[in-house]
Amino acid sequence: MKKGIITLIVLLLLVAVVKQCSASVNEVQDNTTIKIGITMYTEFDPFTEEIRENIESYLKAYSRQDGLECDCTVVYAEENQLIQNDQVEDFIDKDYDVVCVNLVDRTDPSVIIEKAKSADVPIIFFNRELVEDDLNRFDKLYYVGARPEESGKIQGEIVLDALNERFEEIDFSGDGVIQYVLLEGEAGHQDAIVRSRVSVETIQAGDIKLERLGDEIANWDRRQAQTKITSLLQGYPRQIELIIANDDNMALGALDALTNFGIQTMPLIVGVNGQEEVRSDIREGLIEGTVLNNSIEKGKTIAHMAVSLAIDGTIPDDIKLENGKYYYASYERIDD
Repeated sequence: MKKGIITLIVLLLLVAVVKQCSASVNEVQDNTTIKIGITMYTEFDPFTEEIRENIESYLKAYSRQDGLECDCTVVYAEENQLIQNDQVEDFIDKDYDVVCVNLVDRTDPSVIIEKAKSADVPIIFFNRELVEDDLNRFDKLYYVGARPEESGKIQGEIVLDALNERFEEIDFSGDGVIQYVLLEGEAGHQDAIVRSRVSVETIQAGDIKLERLGDEIANWDRRQAQTKITSLLQGYPRQIELIIANDDNMALGALDALTNFGIQTMPLIVGVNGQEEVRSDIREGLIEGTVLNNSIEKGKTIAHMAVSLAIDGTIPDDIKLENGKYYYASYERIDD
């Protein structure tokens, strides 16, 4: 009898110990910290800053949802690829689970890829698309962005619709040809190259004759765009009828130049990104339209991927990647 009682007591003690251990495991799981590093090519690009803000916001949301703590560190590469390489190496040396990279030079990710591959750390590149062969060098490399040809097509359609509605008003020279200026974002940048080409081709496909007065690189920068357009206005004070800008910063810079120069008959201006200031100018009739580059969708997707990769090394089931590597957010037309 005594032996049975002793056995029962031992069993009860074992159950209590197991419960206590289970509680301890759950407590550790609930307090797990994941470490996410973010390196940005610059701090002076309003659009990429919107993406960064959304990544941080959704990282907090997804971490809370999974009962985790998220240690997120943001650094800026000052448009220097060597600095960015060192930043990624520092994240990896400090055992960060995932690194999100807004590349400085989309053609030169080799150092980052090799560091990530040797340490087996996932990298999510975003908004500056690297070459496909580079992305395939390691199975834990991903890209989140948008298709530049889609934005160029929508830009061209905005211009084409405006010309079809009021060609004579826009063609203020009356020569039947639209004289235009192209403001490109960056030399060698995939989005800039494709967006520029497709926007012009889309307009020409609508039987519109175009004459290019200038093709200027303004590096996604408002002040540079203002300087470039001001310079062109010296030679073409009344001839520019259309300005196609690769992004809204440059569209705003063009508008600044035209306003300061005292242009009375404004050319048609189109941009890309959907910045609030441009939307306000569209409502006032100063800018014809823009194309929403969805920073919320990008930030949310990057954060969701990063948290899932940090927890168990997988991509969430609700995120469908092309070729297991690419996520492309959709663009949206804004012209009213």
